[in-house]
Amino acid sequence: MIGQISGNDLRRRRAGRLAGALGLLLALALIGGVALPAYADGIPEMPMGFAGTASTVTPAGPVPAGTLVQAYVGAALRGETISKAGGVYDNLMVAGPGGTVTFRVAGVLAQESIAWEGGELKINFSLTIPALPGVAYNLTMAVNPAGTGNATDMTNASPYAAGVQVNIKAVPASGYRFVNWTAPAGGFTNASSATTTFTMPAQSVTVTANFELGAEYILTMAASPIMGGTAYDVTGTSPYMQGEVVSIQAVAASGYQFVGWTAPPGSLANALAAATTFTMPAQNVVVTATFQVASSPGGGGVCFIATAAYGSPTAEQLDVLREFRDGALLESAVGSQFVDLYYRLSPPIADFISGSSFLRTVVRELLVDPVVWVVRATGDIWRN
Repeated sequence: MIGQISGNDLRRRRAGRLAGALGLLLALALIGGVALPAYADGIPEMPMGFAGTASTVTPAGPVPAGTLVQAYVGAALRGETISKAGGVYDNLMVAGPGGTVTFRVAGVLAQESIAWEGGELKINFSLTIPALPGVAYNLTMAVNPAGTGNATDMTNASPYAAGVQVNIKAVPASGYRFVNWTAPAGGFTNASSATTTFTMPAQSVTVTANFELGAEYILTMAASPIMGGTAYDVTGTSPYMQGEVVSIQAVAASGYQFVGWTAPPGSLANALAAATTFTMPAQNVVVTATFQVASSPGGGGVCFIATAAYGSPTAEQLDVLREFRDGALLESAVGSQFVDLYYRLSPPIADFISGSSFLRTVVRELLVDPVVWVVRATGDIWRN
């Protein structure tokens, strides 16, 4: 004879099943809700340190005490110090993120460079320049054809010694686009970039920004539904030319949450991030921010972290997680509190995950997929 299960026994069994289910999702919340927000704000990286001797080829010997020694990553100055007697320099700390580290001594580019590696200390790292600056040369900025834009020496300290790196910028006039930089001597960090650096040669030189006619296109921002929020062109200088990168941002209205961006042509850097960039196509274009009613206990809502991991709010695995939430978690006060906590903690974590294909893969394959599998496998238990 099968004994009758009392109401208390039934509640204890349901509570046990709920505790097991909560344990599965608690791992997701702990990994996403505690560890990852620190990464979302950026974990400070240890700088790379250098010490050694700075010297010249002509005349051969150390640079004088008090000579400025600088370190760059790309065009960005990341650290500097002053040499001591005998050309000795130390405590040159170079902040990340990584790239190739180049050095300047008295403003002159050193022969040595190295890949940035946080936490590394390079002792006896010698720096060599051809000679200390003595003669200065004039830098003249020009535009071709005339009247098609502006070319500016952003450093604005001409004349310069040979080897000095000068910041330059080109801005096209309306209806034109920047093509490249040219100069009879010296060198560009990137001759195809409107904002770049130019290394002075041992002569006066004219640097020319070249422009050409270019069509401009209108960028229109839209929200769907209209009452769901607002889509902003943060750059705010439409019309744009093909290939221009525009900063955009979606802000949800009260009671709504951002879902994703859509655009027929053009390219979105991250369609799931509320703040991202859009690359203009060769035509007028409407970029739409999609919103939906904000999730709350008992509501439809989305699983933010899983949505970011799968790259879509319509992935079939999300239906499994929603059913588990509605059929198991929201059946109790504890489960409802857990869901509410998840929805408050997970959006910034999801934004962080969605910005990296590597993180999406790791979270999807090592975390969300196993949770979905277990939820499916135990469906007969938590549904009853």
